[in-house]
Amino acid sequence: MGSTIARYGGLVAIATRVRILTTPPGEAPLSVRMAWVGLELPLDPRRVGRQLGLASGVLSSPGGWWQRIVGLVTGSYAVKTGYAVNALEAVNLLQAKDPVAAVWWREHCAHLLDGKRAFLFPAAGCEERP
Repeated sequence: MGSTIARYGGLVAIATRVRILTTPPGEAPLSVRMAWVGLELPLDPRRVGRQLGLASGVLSSPGGWWQRIVGLVTGSYAVKTGYAVNALEAVNLLQAKDPVAAVWWREHCAHLLDGKRAFLFPAAGCEERP
């Protein structure tokens, strides 16, 4: 996909960040998911703009590469539209707003926080930012 273009005050800017406007769905506890609301997160530079991608639950996601392949075959993934944010960077930014929520991510989803994985925040719950 190409870059997303948004208008701000009559100027055209490429969206490089998103602000989370609504509680994202998912397997994390409600209080942990609510902590994302209001945060502005940088988009993954490899995937700027809205993405169509395969997503799975943060707790039920297949772990290793071979488990991911099995997950593709068995239907463990769903096609979603959203914004990809580096998971490690997102949790590090969440730390400043809600340390308890950040600890939950580190304790329960450390396998996603290797700096290579991304969270996909639903497009309908985000606002693009330059």
